[in-house]
Amino acid sequence: MNLQTIFMYKILLLTFFSTGLLLFNSCGTKEQPMLTADQQFEQLTKEFLTEFFLSSPISATWIGVHDYDNLLDDISAEGMAKDLQRIKKYKARLDSIDVSHLTKTNSIDARILAENLDEGIFGYEELREFEWNPMGYTGAIGNAIMTLVTQEFAPLDTRLKNAIERAKLVPAFLENAKKNLKTSPKIHVETAIMQNGGNVAIFREELPKAAMNSSAELQAQIKEHGEKAAIALEEFGKWLQEDLLPRATKDFRLGKEMFAKKLRHTLKSTMTTDEVLMRAEAEKKRVHEEMFALAAPLYKEYYNKDAMKEKDSLKVIKMVLDKIVLDHSKKEEVMDKIKAMMPEIENFVKEKDLLTLDATQPLVIRETPEYQRGVAVASLESPGPLEKNLKTFYNVTPIPTEWTPQQVESYLREYNNWSLYDLSIHEGIPGHYVQLYYSNRFPSILRTLMGSGVMIEGWAVYAERMMMEAGFMNNDPRMKLINLKWYIRAVCNTILDNNIHAGTMSEQQAMDLMMHDAFQEEREAAGKWRRANLTSTQLSTYFVGYQEIMDLRNEYKTKMGEKYSLKQFHETFLSFGSPSVKYIREMMME
Repeated sequence: MNLQTIFMYKILLLTFFSTGLLLFNSCGTKEQPMLTADQQFEQLTKEFLTEFFLSSPISATWIGVHDYDNLLDDISAEGMAKDLQRIKKYKARLDSIDVSHLTKTNSIDARILAENLDEGIFGYEELREFEWNPMGYTGAIGNAIMTLVTQEFAPLDTRLKNAIERAKLVPAFLENAKKNLKTSPKIHVETAIMQNGGNVAIFREELPKAAMNSSAELQAQIKEHGEKAAIALEEFGKWLQEDLLPRATKDFRLGKEMFAKKLRHTLKSTMTTDEVLMRAEAEKKRVHEEMFALAAPLYKEYYNKDAMKEKDSLKVIKMVLDKIVLDHSKKEEVMDKIKAMMPEIENFVKEKDLLTLDATQPLVIRETPEYQRGVAVASLESPGPLEKNLKTFYNVTPIPTEWTPQQVESYLREYNNWSLYDLSIHEGIPGHYVQLYYSNRFPSILRTLMGSGVMIEGWAVYAERMMMEAGFMNNDPRMKLINLKWYIRAVCNTILDNNIHAGTMSEQQAMDLMMHDAFQEEREAAGKWRRANLTSTQLSTYFVGYQEIMDLRNEYKTKMGEKYSLKQFHETFLSFGSPSVKYIREMMME
């Protein structure tokens, strides 16, 4: 899953920045002296959520709180200063509660809240992404409107009327964005310009299309206020192009110190930054050995040569993969191919009884909306935790029309038919799609709201591997080798993330790592270099989450002995919401 800030990105797409702008308010109410620690915490949580929804209407809409669907977030300097003050007040209140006297559930939620409040303070005071990442603003506007259009939580006319009210606020929102943005990395501005064009299309095309069966009066209002918003967006795009872009001299690299701080807040893991990198380097070597063992017989089949006599094992793997990836769709067939694969994957999960699926949760496979493009090839966009039976979108970015035939072929080789299975397991069943509807069942809104991107991405990578262990595609070695190709990509993503943002890795060095060590095609590697420039720390979540889940599974299997059941492990693991794996370990291993 991928998307801007994962869960955030792939799941909290409706918040501005993965750095903590979702953590907003406080109310300053004094604690009642006779309340127990649990009562104090529950009161604090209730007040926090009430203030959060009020101060972050875009996120509230996605979550399923619809009292503020007519508003946009206050991103003025004054508004953000108040938010930071409120975060600090909530942190002070939380610190005054004796966590040792809380129930297990409240204790974990309290620690999750504390971590996220700390991340919010870091985001405002140190990272300050709102000053240099215009994509946060373009993404916010797109999500603010399209959630109202695509998610059927209320009658269409009600949602469209709220979209009109939000459209009225777009010009002021963009003026504040201009005031906030001091400088930027060039690539962030270029991507924001592209996404901004998608936002213009929302107001001129998507909203009128959605209202085509509404009253003439409502259609007229959409046309009037949508056009005003579109004009404001065009002016914003011109400002990005002519004002911000010429002075976009900020380095896209965070630097070693800032990367280490952000990684600690992103991972919220027991692993240190150094340990993450060391484990990734060691895992790369181990996976290469596993891939060679699978490739050797296929090398004999494809080339009639003995792989054991070859000096370069990575070359053997690459030559085998070069044959496998030729099994790919035509560019206009990719979407239909994915749609045809999903029932096959679902039936396998049921046949092997890997975990219980919920047929009431609708999954829609669609092209990635234009305002979300430019970061990832695919992503999952789920309904909020308070919504019931609304659509989940499996987004697939179409091949750019300006690509050359060679670039298109490179893309199709990377996303060959075997890879499309792996991708659909990751994004769909039993990956993100399944994990997130399990998560939304957990009664703690706070825990769902502040879900761990590491746990979420880790589960999706784990799902890929677990399906191979269960014999997906009849244990075909080509499927297993492609799966390992995807996994080595997650491993190398971690190395890439660290060496780019905490080091000086060049584009050529990054391309060599991705194409030589991770066997990626040129188009995929080029896209990953771009993504690594645009994001930081998120690329590390896949590997770290997978490692933590596998560690926990091994521990749990030892604990349960003969009573161990893979299905029970999966359903128990998924039953606690989306907290960090360290907290799931507490609950499963106690």
